[in-house]
Amino acid sequence: MKVFDYIIVGQGIAGTVLAFQLRLKGKRVFVIDKHRDDTSSKIAPGTYNPMVLKRFTPCWKVEDQLTPLYDFLDAFETSFNTSIHVPLKLWRKFTSIQEQNLWLEKSDHDRLMPFMNPSFISNPHEDLNADFGFGEVKKSGWVDFLKLISIFKKRLISEGCFLDEEFDYNSMTIKQRSLIYKSISAQKIIFCEGHRLTNNPFFNYLPLMRTKGELITVKLDGLNVEELIKSNITLLPLGNDVYKVGATFNWNDKNELCSVKARQELLDKLKELVNINPVVINQYAGLRPTVKDRRALLGSNPNHENIFVFNGLGTRGLLMSPYLALQLIEFMEKGVPLDPEVDIKRYKNEIPC
Repeated sequence: MKVFDYIIVGQGIAGTVLAFQLRLKGKRVFVIDKHRDDTSSKIAPGTYNPMVLKRFTPCWKVEDQLTPLYDFLDAFETSFNTSIHVPLKLWRKFTSIQEQNLWLEKSDHDRLMPFMNPSFISNPHEDLNADFGFGEVKKSGWVDFLKLISIFKKRLISEGCFLDEEFDYNSMTIKQRSLIYKSISAQKIIFCEGHRLTNNPFFNYLPLMRTKGELITVKLDGLNVEELIKSNITLLPLGNDVYKVGATFNWNDKNELCSVKARQELLDKLKELVNINPVVINQYAGLRPTVKDRRALLGSNPNHENIFVFNGLGTRGLLMSPYLALQLIEFMEKGVPLDPEVDIKRYKNEIPC
């Protein structure tokens, strides 16, 4: 019997960040995850920024989240002697003079001053359509999710701390202060399953929604854009005039298959932004774990204090996960109360009788 402090089920961005943070604190962690190429973490753009760009407002508790994010990225890069983080200039395209005026007004707000450059940027790219220019968002960047997840997985495998399989809930025996999964014993288990939480018998009462998103990668010869461009789509430069373009939102389609409709939607929006005919290299689809109140899901099962959930991070998973992972660890290790806005106790009335 292998003995660990924690079992983590799921190795997307949430599970990876949480496992890494626990290991930094000296905890023995075993990860179970079924390999898939189409998870939302693996196909996500991997970008972060401190603002809601549709309304020019700060993200939820962003001031508390940036330092844990940078600390995590620095610690990860040091631990693996690698580079996964690229700070980027983010340019938000203006669509009108009214948006310019709103930007100028918001950039004078105390909470937004650290994130907004009040000066307008005239469009320097002849093949980008941006008659009203751009506003620059500070403290934005990109993280190579695929690299982050894969090198951490390799480390876990090399140490005998990883199992590639679909988690079987019926194979878990729950005791008062521990639990056993097949040949693995642990004090606690944390489910970081993304949209598959809807099938979890311990947490399927939570109002997690599966929101489909699709992206494409394209070649745009001669565009030469190095900034992260945000309009009604995101244009992420990957180098050599290859760009990731996304993403769509579909609340009705629950499969993970690429669709012609989403591909055309992205190409139509790209055509509005760029004057170069794109060559589509690839298309990706995945299901995001989102919550109706747009807050994450953290906490313990109401009947089993050693069974936990870390989910519902949505499109802000990269920015939020280090901050929330540390909060969950404090809760699990020391009993420090969770922020009520993310504590699953807010859904106690949804628990089945």
